[in-house]
Amino acid sequence: RYSILPILMLDGIIAYDIIEGPVTSEQFVRFLWEHLPLTNPYPGPRSVLVLDNCRIHHSDEVCHILQ
Repeated sequence: RYSILPILMLDGIIAYDIIEGPVTSEQFVRFLWEHLPLTNPYPGPRSVLVLDNCRIHHSDEVCHILQ
């Protein structure tokens, strides 16, 4: 079983990671550090990040990175 972490934009997928098994908070944080440079501050293009209510999206480190 595999999980995929994509960055989707209006013009398609610009980055992704495929992980064997479920995604952990540590893997998600590493993904954010590696790929957030592809985004921009709001209200610029590529500036809106949409996360669902998945548990890994609520760690203290994720909140710190996104502030």
